[in-house]
Amino acid sequence: MKPLALGTCFLSLVAPGLAAPTPADVAPVAEVHHLDADDACLSSTSPGIDGACSLQALQRRTQRLAGRGGARLGFLEEPHWLGWLQRAAQRSELLNGTISYEECHLKDSQCSLESMKGKPTLVYPGGETSCMNGDDYAFAVNPGDSDKLLIYFEGGGACWQAKGNVVLQCTDSMEKGIATTGLGQGFQNKQNMANPFRSYTVVEPIYCSGDAHMGDRVQEWSDKQFPQKGYANANSAMSWAKTNVNATLSNLVISGFSAGALGTMGWSYHLLGMFPHERASVLVDSYAGIFPDGTEGPTLKDWGACSLPIFSESNQGLCSENQLSTKVALEAAMAAYPKVGFGYIQSKVDGSQIWFYKGLAMSNFMMGAADIEGPDFYNKTLALFEEYTLKFPNYVEILLDGDQHCYTESDLFFSATTANSDGEISNGTLLVQWVTDFLQGNASSACQGALQGADPSHGDDYCDKLLTPKVLNLDR
Repeated sequence: MKPLALGTCFLSLVAPGLAAPTPADVAPVAEVHHLDADDACLSSTSPGIDGACSLQALQRRTQRLAGRGGARLGFLEEPHWLGWLQRAAQRSELLNGTISYEECHLKDSQCSLESMKGKPTLVYPGGETSCMNGDDYAFAVNPGDSDKLLIYFEGGGACWQAKGNVVLQCTDSMEKGIATTGLGQGFQNKQNMANPFRSYTVVEPIYCSGDAHMGDRVQEWSDKQFPQKGYANANSAMSWAKTNVNATLSNLVISGFSAGALGTMGWSYHLLGMFPHERASVLVDSYAGIFPDGTEGPTLKDWGACSLPIFSESNQGLCSENQLSTKVALEAAMAAYPKVGFGYIQSKVDGSQIWFYKGLAMSNFMMGAADIEGPDFYNKTLALFEEYTLKFPNYVEILLDGDQHCYTESDLFFSATTANSDGEISNGTLLVQWVTDFLQGNASSACQGALQGADPSHGDDYCDKLLTPKVLNLDR
């Protein structure tokens, strides 16, 4: 399998010096526009897909108008999420031949859990499901016990439009989605005795829709169609799971990484009611849900999320008014299910989250918001976690030093600690042990560093004294 490459985009988020993907690596969904001249950008009346104004050009435009010259070029110097994609693909390629997927099509078979005989399987449901590039869609099943279910939302960037700017920064094909499922690693490493999910059946909505598993429309961008059918894709996996696992589960875990973390936040309320359970947990890996002010609601609405049954009627109304957020959706679940533990796995300065924050800000012409660095982003994250901590006894988090993006889909899950996200330092709280304790309802918020009040002036390696320690309290 070839290493993954970035999907092409109308608004270029590619950093200077990054090698461009070859035509064989990407779907031919759009021409990449690079606009280097400030004057051309300034003269464009429609700086989106028609004006072809790149985000770098928009950045220079704002600097020029502000009289700042080129002093602060490079808001998007490091395409952090590209590195994550490439590493995930490389891990998948290394495991190729050791572990792989079977295939099953619902038009030909029931594709029952029993018929899989323990073999990881791609299930093609048909119907309204689709990848953004038009590929036939499949979700993944990694069989285990029928009374233990891990619903595991895959990540892979996002594709959106804002103020006429179309940004395609997501995995858009089945090939790319399959390459980053994490099969055989992390949560799905069934050979590692330390893995608390070794015996679980894992149902993973593969991600190739660019909408955080919450889209329900076909976009018309520059006379081309882009299906964003993340809801239908994920719902096909949920329908299969409902038919194939036990009527009442002994253990239900809802989790996801990167964009799948946002899917976890959006879907949790619905899924906790859909699958009766004796014990349940929700675990969000590497997307806190921090966005530039006023951008998340319009994005969800543009994806077609407002009428989705995963949201309550009141949240559907908020969505129609551009006011819904994944935070609000998750809070509805935390309030409704006090016996369920909710936890976050988060690097203090996750490079990919910061990178997408900047991209979303720039596509909305919010160049001031795009000028954000690690300490400020960390402070915003802490403010969000403080809200959860004060409002919900059933919430805790683990903060890991560094900028690592995602843990649960790789074997960093077994080696990372609060002191070092790459697993090279042995001190600190071990992530896998924290997750194991969390699933049993015995976790506390964990962080490594001096306890201080949240403030960007303190940098990004300290711990918030309002968060640590916080003991998970479930009303069981």
